[in-house]
Amino acid sequence: MPAEITPDGAFPELFREYVEYKRNLGYVYPRSRLYLVRALSRFLAGWATDEPVLTQDAAEAFAAPRDAEAPGSAAGRRGIARQFALFLRWKGIDAWVLPERCQPRQPSSFAPRIITAEEMARIIACADACPASRCGPQTQPVYAMLVRLLWCCGLRIGEALSLRVGEVHLTEAVITVRKAKHNRTRLVPMSPSLAAHARRYSAAVGLVPEDPAAWFFPSPRGGAYNPVSATAHIQTLMLEAGVTTASGRAPRAHDLRHSYAVAALAKMQADGVDVGAALPVLATFMGHADIVSAEYYLRLDPSAWAGIEQAMADTYAGLFPHEAV
Repeated sequence: MPAEITPDGAFPELFREYVEYKRNLGYVYPRSRLYLVRALSRFLAGWATDEPVLTQDAAEAFAAPRDAEAPGSAAGRRGIARQFALFLRWKGIDAWVLPERCQPRQPSSFAPRIITAEEMARIIACADACPASRCGPQTQPVYAMLVRLLWCCGLRIGEALSLRVGEVHLTEAVITVRKAKHNRTRLVPMSPSLAAHARRYSAAVGLVPEDPAAWFFPSPRGGAYNPVSATAHIQTLMLEAGVTTASGRAPRAHDLRHSYAVAALAKMQADGVDVGAALPVLATFMGHADIVSAEYYLRLDPSAWAGIEQAMADTYAGLFPHEAV
């Protein structure tokens, strides 16, 4: 595996902390992104050290389009400069934030892969049947617990991998997610079956409440798992379970969060909860700022089409002829 690209210009510790922060939020941050982070670090090394970390002149100069450059290249630099400035402000450091793009976003045809309960059961079965890894005996139970947690609680993968033992309250069946996206902290209840599995997992891995700062998902080396490697492992389990996208590839790990939102709302509807009341609850549970963010995760599950047709049958009776004319 090639060595990771690290910032080697100005403020290397801040840039490393920024990358870790973004990954903990669930962003993959591939090598193309890391190149941009390093480029900004090197660029700032040429600016006066007695000025704030990121001034308006520095940000605009870094993001300015260059001769014969593709629009996407300038947009990438602008995005990194803006996001890094927002991170600095979150830390209380003076920084100038580039304004949001003036041109509207181009519409995207991307749609997340909604995983059904039957498909998820196959993924969990593959995780449970996975043989012990040469990397460490804890790898199999870690991923068996991780896929259950992502499916049952809708956490971002970075949130799950950042959990400490003291934040997973097994007796109360509640998880405390600290400093998640936008620095929010929230409580996430576990179902009785998930809490029972979490207790069995903790005993199997050797987690003890006397060490609350220990990682709930300890890597073979003792630290936290990298979201990139964890995502790759989960996608391997998806392929083994025969769960793929239309192109034959494995869905994203983040698609489990989309799938959770769809399944949770469908269950609340089936229980008779009004959708208008359910959305704010779902948004709070998933750590969203408002219901608009939660609505982005909701997609029409094809399995619901038959129910929609049946529910609307009386309304549209006679409107569409069933016989050839």
